[in-house]
Amino acid sequence: MGVVGFAMIVIIVAALIRSKSNPVPLFVIVPVIAALICGFTPAQIFEFVKAGVGKTWSTAVLFIFSIVYFSMMGDMGLFDPMVNWLVKKAGSNIVMVTVATSLIAVISHLDGALASTLLITIPAMLPIYKKLHMRPVVLVCIIGAAMSIMNLLPWGGPVARTGVVLNADVNVLWQELIPLQGVGLVILVAFAAYMGVMEKRRGAGLVPTGKAAELSEENSNSSDDSLSDADKEFMARPKMIWFNGLLTLFVIGLLCFTKIPMYAAFMFGLAIALIANFHSAADQARAIKMHAATALTMPMILLASGVFLGVLSKTGMMKEMAKMLIVLVPTALGGHLQDIFGIFAVPIGMMLGTDSYFFGLLPLAIGVGQQFGVDPHDMAMAMLIGKNYGVLVTPHAATTFLACGLAGIEIKELLKFCAPRLWVLSWISLLCGALLGLFHI
Repeated sequence: MGVVGFAMIVIIVAALIRSKSNPVPLFVIVPVIAALICGFTPAQIFEFVKAGVGKTWSTAVLFIFSIVYFSMMGDMGLFDPMVNWLVKKAGSNIVMVTVATSLIAVISHLDGALASTLLITIPAMLPIYKKLHMRPVVLVCIIGAAMSIMNLLPWGGPVARTGVVLNADVNVLWQELIPLQGVGLVILVAFAAYMGVMEKRRGAGLVPTGKAAELSEENSNSSDDSLSDADKEFMARPKMIWFNGLLTLFVIGLLCFTKIPMYAAFMFGLAIALIANFHSAADQARAIKMHAATALTMPMILLASGVFLGVLSKTGMMKEMAKMLIVLVPTALGGHLQDIFGIFAVPIGMMLGTDSYFFGLLPLAIGVGQQFGVDPHDMAMAMLIGKNYGVLVTPHAATTFLACGLAGIEIKELLKFCAPRLWVLSWISLLCGALLGLFHI
């Protein structure tokens, strides 16, 4: 089952990167065939599907309402004043924009929720990137780097999972990680500045020149570019900017400071926005219909990925894959097992996903590492620090597709562009963690 599991992931990722198929059939057909090969009956597979989709439906609903909400707000001109002001202040200073992106993402991720960080940062910054002819994938990559270092907060998830596995106090673990977070924020700003320099060299700026402008136009598929003049005139609401701005702040406040489901916050916000801005059922339906394609395409992918997740976890493939990874480590390298798993944490995390990585692989790695004299704390720290940089490039994670949908990019573009850069950042973070004494090399 481990071999079949790895084969299934390789086939899906390769097909996504090479654009051989839409993600929906890939996430449905390949896992079902894999489960049949492993000897499971159709009735059992349907139960796996039910369990998997049960984990993704709430994010799919969130996507439907959040995409329509932010797309409508963009069409109604909510972000225009901010975009124009920032563009005026930045001028051709692309570096300022990328550094600002990193800082906004850091602040947005203080609640530890990946989805809310994307929902706050991308809609706010994407219009600026398009105005300055910068690639949206750069925006996503910087956000991914910011998430990675901020996700070490004790309420972010990975630290809590590590604490459970180690049977350790989460706050104590976090206190050890605080120096690394401080260094990581400096690295993040430097990385954002570097990305800005790279975009500027490609020709980004107020005047569309060079390859950057061409790529920006290729990647730009927002509603603002696709609306007809009649639709733009219909959607324009210059007198409602203050109301819509306060409503958006209220929705973001619900995301950050309450425990209501995120999809419920956007349901409520969209309902109020439709009533306040459009005074007939026909106008409300027209406003929704403009963004129906985007709002439905990505949720279909998210629901289909539930089939993949259900088969991967419920068949036992995940556990067998983790065991195979352990067995593949040469005995001579056993004393450096924590370094190996730390270095390869990003691609391994991309295959396994967060829960399976921490609750499936980490305990096994700790057990095997102890046989070679590796301290469980060292193993956990190395695997935790490395894995965090893969949070936004996991091809079967809901937040990955949420980022693609909000930024208007394809998953193959995200994986090709972001994964190598975030992997390198994970190595730098690991080296800093070792120098700070968080684990022994």
